Amino acid sequence: MKSFDHPYFGHLEVPPVDETEVIWDGTATLGSSEVEIRLWADPDCGLDTGELDTFATHLTHLPALDTAARAAIREDLRQDRYFIDHHADELDDAEVIKRLIREANGEPVGVDAFTAAMRPVRIGLWHPTGEAEARVVMDYTIDAAASDELLAVKVARDGTAVSVDWES
Repeated sequence: MKSFDHPYFGHLEVPPVDETEVIWDGTATLGSSEVEIRLWADPDCGLDTGELDTFATHLTHLPALDTAARAAIREDLRQDRYFIDHHADELDDAEVIKRLIREANGEPVGVDAFTAAMRPVRIGLWHPTGEAEARVVMDYTIDAAASDELLAVKVARDGTAVSVDWES
């Protein structure tokens, strides 16, 4: 088994099997949310110091990554507000939705207010696997206790958001 020591992640071992798997996990605080972090690695790629350093930089500057992800969510919801409307209809008993509806004062829940209310729950760091441009995936939910539906923001190596996908 190949192993590697990194200043941020510590001792890492490349997965010995044919499947990509988690080789490090941790948590971070982002605003009022505790976010799970998982570093995934592909056994065929080995470990690259530059890639790991980039992940460490993103985690060290998590508020900047969150800002970029929320900007992408905001733009996506402006293009198609079905995610908002679906949650307003389906989760009308959830406190966050009640508050958003009350604050909308008879109007549809606003994109900015909904985006601000979303909470990050998980960050996946994908060490050379899959898409070359999307190495970090940040998962956001409006209410983790009431819904398993989330918006996954894929972020390129340079910190720019490349897509927002509705997942569950």
